[in-house]
Amino acid sequence: MTRAAGMLLVAAMTLAAWMPLLGRRVLWALPVVALVAGALAVRRFPARLAMAVTLVWPPAALMAGGAPAGWLWPGAWDTLVLALADGARELPLLVPGERAGDLGTRSIWLLATGMIYLGAGAMAAPGPPARLRSGAAFALLTAPWMLAAAIRQTDESAWPGAVLLLAGLLWFAPRRAALPVLALGTAAAVIATAAGQALGPRSQWLNVDDMVGREPQFQTLNTTQSYGPINDRRTGATMLEITSPRPALWRMQVLERYGWRGWEVGGGVLRPALPEPAAEPVDIEVRVRNLRDSQVVSPGRIRSVEASGRIDVMPGEARRVIPQPRQDALYRVKADMVRVDPAALRAAPPPTDPALGAYTNLWYRWGGERMAGRVGEYGAAPDMTPGVERFVERVPTMGQVIDMARGLAAGARSQYEVVERVERFLTEGGRFRYSTDVRQSIGFPILEFLVNDRTGYCQHFAGAAALLLRLAGVPTRVVAGFATGKAEDGVYRVRDTDAHAWIEVYFEGHGWVPFDPTPAADAEVAAEVDPLSPPVPADRGGATAAAPAVALGLAGAGVIFLALRRRTRRDRAHGGELLERLAVRAGGRVTPATTLSDLRHQLARIGPHVAAVAADAERARYAPGPAPPRSRARVARALLADVGAPKALLLLAAAAVARPAGAREDGVREAGVRQAGVREDRVRQAGVREDRAREDARAAVTARRGQGRPEDGG
Repeated sequence: MTRAAGMLLVAAMTLAAWMPLLGRRVLWALPVVALVAGALAVRRFPARLAMAVTLVWPPAALMAGGAPAGWLWPGAWDTLVLALADGARELPLLVPGERAGDLGTRSIWLLATGMIYLGAGAMAAPGPPARLRSGAAFALLTAPWMLAAAIRQTDESAWPGAVLLLAGLLWFAPRRAALPVLALGTAAAVIATAAGQALGPRSQWLNVDDMVGREPQFQTLNTTQSYGPINDRRTGATMLEITSPRPALWRMQVLERYGWRGWEVGGGVLRPALPEPAAEPVDIEVRVRNLRDSQVVSPGRIRSVEASGRIDVMPGEARRVIPQPRQDALYRVKADMVRVDPAALRAAPPPTDPALGAYTNLWYRWGGERMAGRVGEYGAAPDMTPGVERFVERVPTMGQVIDMARGLAAGARSQYEVVERVERFLTEGGRFRYSTDVRQSIGFPILEFLVNDRTGYCQHFAGAAALLLRLAGVPTRVVAGFATGKAEDGVYRVRDTDAHAWIEVYFEGHGWVPFDPTPAADAEVAAEVDPLSPPVPADRGGATAAAPAVALGLAGAGVIFLALRRRTRRDRAHGGELLERLAVRAGGRVTPATTLSDLRHQLARIGPHVAAVAADAERARYAPGPAPPRSRARVARALLADVGAPKALLLLAAAAVARPAGAREDGVREAGVRQAGVREDRVRQAGVREDRAREDARAAVTARRGQGRPEDGG
């Protein structure tokens, strides 16, 4: 009985540790827990029962983890093995609060934990040598909890340690001493927990969000790409304050491997670093605010990290600080940041380093067959093994994506041109829509995004861009981290809404160059960090501009004046009538029922900066804090950054004439009212003239009568 109680305590502690990582599906392990606890209580674990449960549990665990029933048939075992292999590799990389694992991680955890508990129950059965097998069984029981503790690395160590102490006392206590051991162990656990909480770091013992099923507040960035619904609440809270001499995309981990189901960390920590001749050393200082993450942010490839704790090297060019930095902690990073001019990238030759073959590969099986794009042969069919060819025949969407990549790259004269085509394909023309309201795919999410769904957020856009580029023979990888954030006097305030994913492309003679293929995202990305963004105009001073530029500027000033001179109530409500007019010019349809989100998606056809104005208005309406400025001047500046001066002037001129449908209807009604008022005034004036004419006639008659009375009397 005491061993059963100890086993139940360990199991409860294990499930509580894994629930924030994998969700409530971990509770499917309870049947095995109950079975083993019952066997320990009666001190019998029949071999036939153990064999039967061992045979039944694997398929039950897979289905409890979310695997479709069709995956259990032999014809789909290759997909099942791939999912389980990826899940086993991703299991130690899970982070609490970001997402509740995927199908593979949940299934492999249930399968492994159930088998561990069954093995521990069999080892603890009576028989010689009892003490040795009993100790080994208890160590085996605690293994799943120890793995969760190693992954989470939180300050919540007081109560689990006390529970583990009590479970150990019960496990090894004689049956006759069960009650004294339980009383003394409980007292010791309570004292240890109270002392640990009083003397140690403060932390939340019970996660209320997890208990009631509410979406937790964003606190940790999980670099694993889920391509599913975002399972946390984001309110614009500041996560980090970064002091840096220049803006950047703050990378946390590089995802180098495409495993058909998505992008993931690959290659290990021993992958040789490729040369980056255009990299410049940059020193940044990071102050932790509300982020609870051990991974370090950096503007590029990390050289060194100065922090209070041990620095561990992780796969994907990542570093982490152990123990995890707490609020207001400070660390410094020295990194190499690649800065290049778009003209130099356009002239760069195709890369020739043999190590780049790893960045044009797509893997079909765990450590097995692959498809590889041909570096420099833009538009050529990728090399495929026979196994991959059979896979493409079985998955039609893969063949469509291959044709899509070949069509985008055909005839390109440089690698930069291929990247430009792919980014425009994803961000322009309204082909794809940005939204965080997506469904969870259990198949091939990036293929589904490109062919069928065409709706997603940064993970989908970055993953799709990297996939298309690799199929076109362009060495590419995905990066997870944070966007630039809001800049204030050299300090970049990075918020929870700035959690982001983008791509890096390797250019010969330069290195890894970041590109952001996501349109109109909530993340704040500085235009300077993406070579495909319009250049930020510089104030050179003096009369250095040429005469045509001056004339164009004067003409533009008149156009902007005409476009900005009118303001309406709708302008104050959600970004202004000018935004609506621009949306109409971009091919959108604006009605009185158009929402801020609809307006943002329509403006994304013009560019991300204009769409960001509408996005700021949307965030200001639903998030705390002061509303950002939504003046027409800001719209004009955003338009200038998106399309350049000539096209911006043309759009502003057209917008000054065009009016949204709702505005035209309002204008017709106003014109009708004005015309009716004019007609009423004219009728009123005609009536006044007629009354005056009658009064004049009566006065004349009265005057004649007055003159005739003396004659009649005389």
